[in-house]
Amino acid sequence: MDDYLVDRETLSKFVDELIKKKALAVDDIEELNKIREDSIKALDDEISAALFGSLTEEQTAELSQLLDHDETADYTEFFSKNNIDAEKIISEAMQSFATKFLGGQNV
Repeated sequence: MDDYLVDRETLSKFVDELIKKKALAVDDIEELNKIREDSIKALDDEISAALFGSLTEEQTAELSQLLDHDETADYTEFFSKNNIDAEKIISEAMQSFATKFLGGQNV
């Protein structure tokens, strides 16, 4: 997925910090880059699932229309308008991802 609900730079920095905390013993830079890219995608997917999971069927349909027809749409406005605390949902999804990634280490 190339369209990130949270900007890619933020996701990248977060994943880089997790990789440092986990102290992965990977000598091959290509393997490390693959782990990094796979982790960024997995984190983005987890955030997306959490955000979309917070929507009703009607809201999901509305957001799908927005995504399909308006490339410049402000998704934060959509969540705010529907009284959904997207920041909280994103934060919780990131925390959950970090816990899984670190395998129980302190986040």
